[in-house]
Amino acid sequence: MKYILSLLLLLLFTTPLKAQSLSAEAAADIEKSRVVINDKRNTALAFNMSFSEEESAAFWPLYEKYRDAMSQVGSRKLSVIIDYANHYEEMTQDKAADILRRYMIYEEQALKVKQHYIKKFMEILPATKVTRLFQIENRMDAAISLKLAEGIPLME
Repeated sequence: MKYILSLLLLLLFTTPLKAQSLSAEAAADIEKSRVVINDKRNTALAFNMSFSEEESAAFWPLYEKYRDAMSQVGSRKLSVIIDYANHYEEMTQDKAADILRRYMIYEEQALKVKQHYIKKFMEILPATKVTRLFQIENRMDAAISLKLAEGIPLME
């Protein structure tokens, strides 16, 4: 379980901390990791997007709202992973079904947030830049998901 919780640090940059079964030390580590990873995400975007002054002025406040929205949705994924870790050794059919149901809710909500913000980004940026933005976002999210998947054991 401790290994799984340490991997959560990679996920939690997108997740607000709530009263979950995490120690104060783990919560502090997660908060530090969120700041570092968000900074890396912003740096990658700034480096790869080449905004005009006008685009930049419109983009960054909207992007912050997008990341906040994804953070809210990400709390569902965190909750599912923590629940899985807490029940891994005594997994029941009902708990497995509940975890799967909740994970799919997270996936649906994440897609809805992305669709909503794609429309908003298209109002301020050309389609090529919006596509590039989501390519970068998807690469970063995929890298984090891969690290999580490597550390979360398959259900028995």
